[in-house]
Amino acid sequence: MPPVMTVDNQSHSSSNPATTDSSPHARLKPEVVSDADRNFGIAMHLTPFACFLFPALILTPLVLWIIGKNRSDFVDDHGREVINFHLSMMIYILLTFWTIIIPIVIAVVWVISLIRGAISASNAEYFRYPITIRFF
Repeated sequence: MPPVMTVDNQSHSSSNPATTDSSPHARLKPEVVSDADRNFGIAMHLTPFACFLFPALILTPLVLWIIGKNRSDFVDDHGREVINFHLSMMIYILLTFWTIIIPIVIAVVWVISLIRGAISASNAEYFRYPITIRFF
């Protein structure tokens, strides 16, 4: 049975609360997300910050995703999104390493997106990273 989803449209006024908001600011949320699943999602988004200090830890989100992907669809979705985003960012950096400005812009987008993803996971919302190639 597929998980039940709701659209969170708190920031939008509506005369009928049962209607769904199709605006780009509405977030798709599962009905129930356990605290453990929410914490897994947050960890997958935030552990890449450790790779700025220790390059070998880039594998941490991958390991967390492999461990937790069978726990719930929420953990699986956030894990796929994080891995796809990091692979995309690495490709973009490698393709543009000869310039100075573009890798800096990519790094800024990378950091801001990780923080936004962690916030979405903590709110039990699904999240899509910008400019991401979908490998999985």
